[in-house]
Amino acid sequence: MIRFDRFGWRYEHGADWALRNVSLSIEKGEFVVITGVSGSGKSTLALAMCGLLIGRQPGEFEGTVRVAGRDVGSTPLPLVAENIGLVQQNPDAQFATSTVDDEIVFGLENRCLKKGEVLRAATKVINLLNISHLQGRSLFTLSGGEKQRVAVASMLAGKPGALVLDEPSASLDPQASRDLFRALCRISGQTGLTVIVIEHKLTHLLPLGPRVICLDQGCVTIDARGDDIGGSVAKAVARYKDSPLRCHIPTVGHKERDRVAEVSHVAVEADSGRILKDVCLEVDAGDVIAVLGPNGGGKSTLLQCLAGLVKPATGTVDIGDSVVSTSHVSCRAASVGFVFQNADHQLVADTVRREALFTANNVGMADGAVECAADHLLDQAGLGARRQDHPYRLSWGQKRRLNMISAVLHKPRLILLDEPFAGQDWENAAFLLAVIGEVIQGFSRAGNDSTVPAKRGACLVVTHDPQVVAKGCNRVLFLSGGRITLDAPLSEAFDRLIEMGHDAYVPAEWAETRLAVCGEGQRAGDPHSKC
Repeated sequence: MIRFDRFGWRYEHGADWALRNVSLSIEKGEFVVITGVSGSGKSTLALAMCGLLIGRQPGEFEGTVRVAGRDVGSTPLPLVAENIGLVQQNPDAQFATSTVDDEIVFGLENRCLKKGEVLRAATKVINLLNISHLQGRSLFTLSGGEKQRVAVASMLAGKPGALVLDEPSASLDPQASRDLFRALCRISGQTGLTVIVIEHKLTHLLPLGPRVICLDQGCVTIDARGDDIGGSVAKAVARYKDSPLRCHIPTVGHKERDRVAEVSHVAVEADSGRILKDVCLEVDAGDVIAVLGPNGGGKSTLLQCLAGLVKPATGTVDIGDSVVSTSHVSCRAASVGFVFQNADHQLVADTVRREALFTANNVGMADGAVECAADHLLDQAGLGARRQDHPYRLSWGQKRRLNMISAVLHKPRLILLDEPFAGQDWENAAFLLAVIGEVIQGFSRAGNDSTVPAKRGACLVVTHDPQVVAKGCNRVLFLSGGRITLDAPLSEAFDRLIEMGHDAYVPAEWAETRLAVCGEGQRAGDPHSKC
């Protein structure tokens, strides 16, 4: 189905080859997972096999790539697209219409299929992915995870011979990720669809018995199937799964509470209905709050409401001494750092270094010390050699790290992070959590004057990664249907999530331990369980 023969690729102006001497053969009906550290060449490999590099992007190549017997470099793109589909990291980058229904049938209509055939194909994938509740919606009103599922549906509807998904779980909630991977594995076995999933998080993939390919510095280092996965691959991915994330999260005693933000009986409305419903929340210095919940549950809206980007229909939001609903967003820019769900939505400068310093410059805090801090963080983030590159030349994961640096250099007291860990391997996730730890500790806000105490900060982070929650947060919120259904310290949160039937949001080892204690066949929270 897909053949790489000694293929290499170097982007224009790239110092190194993004891919080197790649030789691979992927057969019809295979279920393949491609993994590796951030920047190892995974997304470039996806673009190459989908015909989106040779002759379509500036750069040089060697070797060949063939799909369904055709050389992708000399085959018209529409013909390549009939055989292989790509779900990109950023679904917005591939949307061609403005509504869910139109997007799903866009490719089918472009191929001039009969109306009945188009409707049957669309209905089938809508039911398969359980997204009927999204029909009739504008794409602009969807959450990131909902957009991801629509992008998958639009590709599946065209019945390609192969489907490539570039980090599809980045914006999906854990249950949706599990359901998607199981559905794709089932379709692959039943129809012969070749499925290629590019992922860092393998928890929901390895139990499906895929072929696993590991990349490092553009080279294939491991290619394992079946029983081999338990050995060589397990060692290769152990650093992603088990790497210690060193982030000191302080605990704050009740007598030392220092309120950073407060949400009181907030409701937010939109054309699609009420997004937040009677939300109450207190955020104190030292809090690192994981915001969990299903796609479309209101997580991003809660963060935008705290930042003043979305105004509540009822209720109040206070940040320090400022009432959000009565003050301009610019008045809070110095005290709040925000990372949007879509990395591209906040890239405004023409170089990586200028982007890192953009907010600090805007609020008048970009002195020599801040510029030194920017260079230090860029080096830690693996972006030191990219200082003069345009931000849009970075990978998705690199953009997320740049977003984080830009959001914290001005030393805000509250940081609001919407899925910042998307596209990160564990080493880079550790970097992001260390930055969060700096904010919590006050970023040495007092500078060299030891007589002035640094004021500790707080963080709310939307994430779908239970490992990150376990290693980097001290409190958990669960939003569903616009309501907070759980607000608990980390020490209690995972057990309560299992009791609520949300075990997909719990680290696998935690859930397994809980099951062992409860007894085989009994779930925590069952009426007859002793747990």
